[in-house]
Amino acid sequence: MSGCFIELIGSHPAPITHEPAYDEYVRPDKDNIKTEYHLHSGIAMKINHFADFCRHTATCSQVPENLTPWEPFSSCIDFDFAELVLKANLTKVQTNELISLIRHTAFEQFSVTDYDGVCMMWDAASPRHAKFKKEVISVSHRDQEHTFDVWYRPLWDWACDLLKDHRLGPHFVFDAQRLYKYDGQDFVRFCDKPWTANAFWDSQSSWPKDEGRPFAFIIYADKAKLSSFGRQKAYPVEEDRKYSRTQSFVNFKNVVWHESFKRLLKSLAPLSKTGFWVKCWDGIEHPLILILSADYEEQCVMALIRRTNCKCPCPICLVPKDELGNVLTPYPFRTSAAVQATLLEARMSQGLRDIDNSFSDIAHTDVHSVVSFDCLHVNNEGNFSDHLWTQFQEHIKSVGRQAQAKIDEHFDLMPRWRKLNHFNHVMDISFSDGSKYEDISKLPYLLLRCIREYVNVDMYAALEVHTSKTIAAGCQAVREFTQLLDVSHSLCHYHDEIVASRKNRLLSGSEDNEDDLDGDPDDTFHVKLGAAQNEQTFEDLEQLHANDNAFKRFCIKLADFLSDSLPAHGIPLPNAKRIKFMPNETVTEHRFLKVNFESIVDCPSFYNFAQYDCVILQTQARPMFGRLLMLFTCIVDGRTHPIALVHPYNAPVGQRSLKDKHFQFWRVCERPRISSEFFSVRSIIRGAALTEDHNVPGDYLVIDTIDTDMFLCMKLMHGSAGHLA
Repeated sequence: MSGCFIELIGSHPAPITHEPAYDEYVRPDKDNIKTEYHLHSGIAMKINHFADFCRHTATCSQVPENLTPWEPFSSCIDFDFAELVLKANLTKVQTNELISLIRHTAFEQFSVTDYDGVCMMWDAASPRHAKFKKEVISVSHRDQEHTFDVWYRPLWDWACDLLKDHRLGPHFVFDAQRLYKYDGQDFVRFCDKPWTANAFWDSQSSWPKDEGRPFAFIIYADKAKLSSFGRQKAYPVEEDRKYSRTQSFVNFKNVVWHESFKRLLKSLAPLSKTGFWVKCWDGIEHPLILILSADYEEQCVMALIRRTNCKCPCPICLVPKDELGNVLTPYPFRTSAAVQATLLEARMSQGLRDIDNSFSDIAHTDVHSVVSFDCLHVNNEGNFSDHLWTQFQEHIKSVGRQAQAKIDEHFDLMPRWRKLNHFNHVMDISFSDGSKYEDISKLPYLLLRCIREYVNVDMYAALEVHTSKTIAAGCQAVREFTQLLDVSHSLCHYHDEIVASRKNRLLSGSEDNEDDLDGDPDDTFHVKLGAAQNEQTFEDLEQLHANDNAFKRFCIKLADFLSDSLPAHGIPLPNAKRIKFMPNETVTEHRFLKVNFESIVDCPSFYNFAQYDCVILQTQARPMFGRLLMLFTCIVDGRTHPIALVHPYNAPVGQRSLKDKHFQFWRVCERPRISSEFFSVRSIIRGAALTEDHNVPGDYLVIDTIDTDMFLCMKLMHGSAGHLA
């Protein structure tokens, strides 16, 4: 069977609010968050101010401290060592040699003496968790019986281990929720977690109020990610040249897959119909499969259809084969009930395989509705890598080496951004890592117009939080993309799946490195400076930058800026006189900046490194792009003020070209460096990445695909500017 990763719904904390119940006659404030709980939960609807809305995290009093989490291992170092041996897949000889070396240099108690001792410790620890089981399945093909060993861990036993864990229990979510954000006129619903989408809500509605809550599993399947363990293969059916590609052999492989998967689901099947009383936490739970995330090949195995060889190749709907490129016409959805009722007829007319489906035993689970769009396989390793990128490479190579060299050079000059791969020789790239193709596709300035449309589709698919507006915009992006190129039919269903199950992207998320911040990290600030340098006098600073026009009259311009801006913000000037700095007064430069901002999509942070020191600033007229020249603090009348010296990129760019319209470019133009301006650091909205337009000196193009928030931010700016995107 294929490699699988099982995720339990409830591994993320639930929203909580301390606000009183919402009074429908009281007009809410803009950006208020409304949380509507499922009726079966017995929890009243609540309203939060945006700043107060948060995800509840269990307090220390709820989670008892475990002073010896490594037990039954005798010490922490014993556990760390045993875990390392397991991860490294060391042999018995290698393990004993390593133990011998460590015992000669150990600084703390290390009780492991040999490989057998490691095995004994794991054996002692294993009863604390659900054990793996082995079953032998037998499947016939051409009158010959074939046996296969299936190793699995019963899903319900594993789930109960987690439910009974006092450290994890407080973090589970068992009640469906609907979240809304007030836009000034209406509460707009948004989905950001599976329990905020329709499928979870509908599941909880499918049984009486007092008969438990849904306990949902998400299953990721991809045989390419789990091919072997040493000499053991995770996908045991080898191709037989005599029968390869025949219908009987394909059916045989499908039977093996589903018979194997039945063992994995066996513990859930009866409980999905009756529910099960769990002593800890929330009582009766009804297990169900909420999401099956896999590539198209695996989805066809799960749904038991014949892929592109049948009349209706989609595992979700009944779109005819010759209509796969039509994304505008909706077709009836497949359902497990309809399949069972019409199996004999559907076997030929709808392309179904007459094989017992392993998911049919799980109540409240329809395999055709839970198979889910896989962004990595469909987009990054599919539409882009197999079609758009390869066609682009072939076209450029036919032009000649000079064109290839130019594209390599321009890719190399792209600004660096955290978590984004940087490419020196992009035209030579051919690999199987979908994330690399994803990063290439985010630098589309020399690519074709259809790649721009693909990027729009991929960015909407990558959003961690969806509203009705972003779903509508994503659907429109799919329509515009398919007008230029025949693409995978699965794109038609992606935004339906968002509303139904809110499947988060597999490749997402990042952690900020706050090591450069001055003082302790604090999530309540808007702007925070770090990496403070030694104090400099105005005289030394101007002398150091004597050849840079951006620093001309630095001291005088700063005094004028503060004399005008401080009173405008209600801060009186010293002695009611305009500010004048003496040459021996000092400023403190900072070389790190973190901006906490209200994200349009989620809450990413500004990763400010020297490689991408451009920002978006809020001015009285409109947002403005600029490049940071210096971050510093200065003291006026005993009060410290954080200031940024910025090179403005707001010079007129002229009439928008057809190329800029087609590629949806946002073009900016730098002013002369002598036009540098001072801004309060608090005026910075977020960081930005700009790349130079090598055909127009002084012009830069905003990279709107560095993250999903920047993508939506630029969409809003295009709309405000009247651009037809």
